[in-house]
Amino acid sequence: MSTWNKALQSSPFLNKPLLPFEEWHIGFSEIAVGTRVGIGFFGEVFRGIWNGTDVAIKVFLEQDLTMENMEDFCNEISILRFSYSFAAISVILAVLFTYYFLFLIFSRLRHPNVILFLGACMKPPHLSLVTEYMEMGSLYYLIHTSGQKSKISWRRRLKMLRDICRGLMCMHRLKIVHRDLKSANCLVNKHWTVKLCDFGLSRLLSNSAMSDNSSAGTPEWMAPELIRNEPFTEKCDIFSLGVIMWELCTLSRPWAGKPPVQVTNILCTSLAPRHQM
Repeated sequence: MSTWNKALQSSPFLNKPLLPFEEWHIGFSEIAVGTRVGIGFFGEVFRGIWNGTDVAIKVFLEQDLTMENMEDFCNEISILRFSYSFAAISVILAVLFTYYFLFLIFSRLRHPNVILFLGACMKPPHLSLVTEYMEMGSLYYLIHTSGQKSKISWRRRLKMLRDICRGLMCMHRLKIVHRDLKSANCLVNKHWTVKLCDFGLSRLLSNSAMSDNSSAGTPEWMAPELIRNEPFTEKCDIFSLGVIMWELCTLSRPWAGKPPVQVTNILCTSLAPRHQM
């Protein structure tokens, strides 16, 4: 049994919700879960109904919480990196502290071009995040998979880029770096409005460039400094924005036909020539 689960079964925490702010807590039984609409590294995404509203439910794949995957879960909903100690009680206190920042950050991170966070289910085996549902899926899906390229006019492309820029500007003003900005993390609703999502790799900026040992991300959209595990600032998101801009202009996949390892090697050694994109 993990240290985390042992701590949860101790008397101070047994059968108590981990989320200290009741307005953010959603019981999984309150949600009518429908079809699966996506799957990622950390979880599956389902369409559902909550309080009569269409929602997206991201169910965490790993329900046996360890220090590592609890941090992933907390990063997703708090956009905050936090180092947990291995003492059980310290782990719990660290999580509660993280959720305090969840309340502070998400109460501020309200923008028409950032996905609307509705709450979280905090009891295994249903650890999950609940957000608004975006009917048209991801920008990546629209461009490369849906067969709707002909509907993406230049007027719509410019509006989509404007939406992404506005959402990113909101994050950067709050000193939040996305670090995994890509077309798959830009969701589109039925009005063709784009909203940023998936903050599992996001970090709060300090006053200087930051370092991080994690090289997770998608190489085709990643800034070279992230691939090299070098100090980074919000400028790494601007690099990714440039790739999305190229993607929308050409309606093509970045680095098409090149395996991720080759893309990584090119970006690690030099900035790629334009024609190689």
